[in-house]
Amino acid sequence: MDNEQTNVSGEVVEDVDYIATINQLKQNSVDRQKYEKVVADNKRLLNSIVNGQPVETEAKKKADVDELRKKLFNADEITNLDYVSTALELRSAIIENGGIDPFLPYGNKIMPTDEDIAAAERVANVLQECVDYADGDSSVFTNELQRRTIDTGPKPTKSVKK
Repeated sequence: MDNEQTNVSGEVVEDVDYIATINQLKQNSVDRQKYEKVVADNKRLLNSIVNGQPVETEAKKKADVDELRKKLFNADEITNLDYVSTALELRSAIIENGGIDPFLPYGNKIMPTDEDIAAAERVANVLQECVDYADGDSSVFTNELQRRTIDTGPKPTKSVKK
C-alpha cells in the first residue's frame, strides 16, 4: 500500500514505475523473430520424426584448416591480433579434426608429457584472454600480451672498456 495515492476525486491510484515495468517486460520477453524461428524448427523436426525422415539440422561450419593455414602463413601483412586469433582458430580446428595440438612439442624422439599439455593449454588460454581483452584493437592486444608474458631471453652483457 506504500505506492497508493489518492487523486483529486478521492480515488485510490497506484504510483507505478513505468520504466521499470517496461524493462522487466523486455527482460522476460523473447524476440518475435527468434520465437518464430524456434517454432518453425520444432515443426520441421516433428514432421521429420513423424514421417520417418532423417533429421536435418544446421551443423556448425567447421573451420577449413587449409584456409586458416593460408591466412596464417601466406599473408603479406598481418597484425599480431589477427595472427594470434588465426593461430588459435587453426589450433582448435586441428584438434577438433583429431590432429595433434600444434602448441605441443612433437617429433621422432619426443613424446609430450602432461606438463607439456598443461603448458600448451595455459599458453592458449592466455592468448585467448589477450584476444578477448583487445576487443579488435591490435595495439591493445600487443600491450596486454607483453604485460602478461615474461622475457626469458639472454640478459644483455655489459661492454668492457679497455
